[in-house]
Amino acid sequence: MNQLLPLILIVVLVLGFRLRRMAAEQTYRSATVWARVVMLSLVGLAVLVLEMRSIATLAGLGGGFFVGLALGGLSLSRTRFRTDTDPPRYQTNPYIGAVVGGLFVVRILYDSIHIRAIAPSGPVNPLTYSWVAAFLYFLFVTYWSVYY
Repeated sequence: MNQLLPLILIVVLVLGFRLRRMAAEQTYRSATVWARVVMLSLVGLAVLVLEMRSIATLAGLGGGFFVGLALGGLSLSRTRFRTDTDPPRYQTNPYIGAVVGGLFVVRILYDSIHIRAIAPSGPVNPLTYSWVAAFLYFLFVTYWSVYY
């Protein structure tokens, strides 16, 4: 546990900064938004092609895709846009952002517990062994792609 403490502190610190930034008003930059959409889509497609080897993980992927679509659409409809400033600005809905942030923490905890149970001695890719990890991963990829 002492070896994991610095990593846990870094993850908590980064998540805190990310959640605080999500609650604040942000600048809209078209080039950055499209670069994120393309990058997330390519990473999601690469993971789909390279890592999904069972029906259970493909079911998790499908579920995550549809839940991510719904959450992304809901979040986008609840986002406030300000076009009267230069550059335009937007502010996300803090409640939907908190749900997505909470699901991210659940994924980290789930992967940590699941990996220790499967193979405590070596590296394991959780996406190939767990439909829950695939579900949460594709929920995030789809959510952020739709939202951006």
